[in-house]
Amino acid sequence: MIKETCYRDSRIRYREEGRGGALLLLHGFCESLDIWDEFIKILSQRFHVIAPDLLGHGKSDVPSLAGDSGEYLATMEMQAEGVNEVLKACRVERCTIVGHSMGGYTALAFAELFPEKVKGLCLFHSSAMADTGEKKLDRDRAIEVVKKDKDAFAEGMIPKMFAPSNVEKMKGDVERVLAIARNNPQNGFIAALAGMRDRKDRQHVLEHIDCPVLFIIGKDDLLIPPDKMLPQIVKPRHSEVLMLRGVGHMGFYEAKDETLFAVERFMEETVEVRSQK
Repeated sequence: MIKETCYRDSRIRYREEGRGGALLLLHGFCESLDIWDEFIKILSQRFHVIAPDLLGHGKSDVPSLAGDSGEYLATMEMQAEGVNEVLKACRVERCTIVGHSMGGYTALAFAELFPEKVKGLCLFHSSAMADTGEKKLDRDRAIEVVKKDKDAFAEGMIPKMFAPSNVEKMKGDVERVLAIARNNPQNGFIAALAGMRDRKDRQHVLEHIDCPVLFIIGKDDLLIPPDKMLPQIVKPRHSEVLMLRGVGHMGFYEAKDETLFAVERFMEETVEVRSQK
């Protein structure tokens, strides 16, 4: 069921399906809650699944707050606070969070702001590291490209989210993600790029988090290379890792069965762990 709630003066659209332990699915940059359709269909048969459109994406509003430079800005803290309003609307006190890419950045900010609400954390092609100086410049350049032609930016970026070997043979999925990206507002792209650029390093969250952490990593991920993730997987007290050959940044398409099984198993585990405490 599609519903709406509010964060500050922004509307947030979300989808809520199923009953049981609460599972929060957070999509990445350029995406929307529609990216999770296949996961929701399966997982909602056993769990209470909640999937919002993050601020500036899908049918959720672009925040009216602008940064010091006057540009649109959606910080990861704002995204996390918006997600918290969604959970309140769903009457969920604790949940397991799966965050894809920017959704993982949001999940880490949420875990820092509301640690008591997190039963488990899955970084799905995501990282706790802040942008490097070079990457920040890339974000600034991307903002300028988006201002000129948002769709051209998406058409250049989306194929890079798939492993090179998958771009042609998964053309239908590439086109599906492109269609989702084209439906996102230009100012939402700008706000998200600025928010990712300005996010802080949250490796300390991994070190101190009091719940299991699952890392899903694509060996052919061009956006978050696996060598950047290896130092992070040893930080949590309880880490689990799924590393996939022939997979880029879009494991829920490129390795749907394997990633769906991993999330379902992780969900079972986090529900059981918490029930024993």
